[in-house]
Amino acid sequence: MVTQNKKRIETLVGTAVLSALVVVFQVFAAGVKVGPVSFTFSLVPIVLGAILYGPLSGAFLGGVFGLVVTIATVTGADVGAYMMFEKLPVLTVVLCMVKGIAAGLVSGLICRAFVKHNHPLPGLFVAAIACPVVNTGIFCIGLLTFYRDVATLWMGGTTYSNLIVYTLLGIVGVNFLVELVVNVILAPGIERVIYAVRKRH
Repeated sequence: MVTQNKKRIETLVGTAVLSALVVVFQVFAAGVKVGPVSFTFSLVPIVLGAILYGPLSGAFLGGVFGLVVTIATVTGADVGAYMMFEKLPVLTVVLCMVKGIAAGLVSGLICRAFVKHNHPLPGLFVAAIACPVVNTGIFCIGLLTFYRDVATLWMGGTTYSNLIVYTLLGIVGVNFLVELVVNVILAPGIERVIYAVRKRH
């Protein structure tokens, strides 16, 4: 019972610390843009929480990320996202929240599945890759399904003539690649953190 309570407290404290990092990283990244979309460095602590503490922690951290993105969207701090909000307010808030929560949840589930089959390190890399893939994938699907006119307006000042190509390359291309590379590069470091934490117990 004592061990379970201690583990629960460590999960709560660890998730709280990582939540603060998600907020700091997301606020910092809001000023780093390529086109209308910001970089998302806050996926790193989301992945770390999902791996260390499980899918629910990952989903919670993804929710914190989604909330920060929602606030920036609703207040107009993120101009591109605010255009989406003006068109479909409720759906835009749902999209902001769902993509973050799903990214954290999927990362945690993947890692847990690999650990269950005694392949923790490959699971770590797959989870690190899955997080930006899920986050960006849901955004792209939502954008092309419900906000084609908004995306067309964004495309107007570019050399792209095809909306799908513009979405994949012009809007999320560089951002997604940077997020993916950052997560994969940091994966060995995340593995060392996890090893150190678990060795302590």
